[in-house]
Amino acid sequence: MNEADTRQIIREFLETQSTLSLATVNAEGQPETAPVFYVSDDQFNLYWLSSKQVAHSINLSARPQVSGSICPTIWQWADIVGLQIKGEATAISDERIREQILLIYLRKFQLPPSFDSIIASSSLYVLRPSWMRWVNNSVTFGHKVEIEFDKSS
Repeated sequence: MNEADTRQIIREFLETQSTLSLATVNAEGQPETAPVFYVSDDQFNLYWLSSKQVAHSINLSARPQVSGSICPTIWQWADIVGLQIKGEATAISDERIREQILLIYLRKFQLPPSFDSIIASSSLYVLRPSWMRWVNNSVTFGHKVEIEFDKSS
């Protein structure tokens, strides 16, 4: 399987999953993990909404280097499939981008109207990956493919 095939598999996987386990580092240097609903784009950037006052938002504003993983719930080792990610996360202030991403977000997640005020008061964040590892035990135990992303793109 070539890198283009792997990238397409990852794009399709990202579309079918909902939750990124986002790992940040707090002011004391300790790791913290938070689950966040995400949407992705064709460049594998992951976007989510969060309050600026929650721990992961505070952490990444001081230390933007983050990692994360996305995987479905399974019960058999041969079914393990998922994505490990490293990159930089930042808040997005551009209202045009926010509107575009919110359309995608609200299409993916059928949220009730009671969430409108929460969404309006949340900040939009993006994780731009520098590295990803695709794991798929259905190919063979421990099967993985790594992708490095060009920092200039």
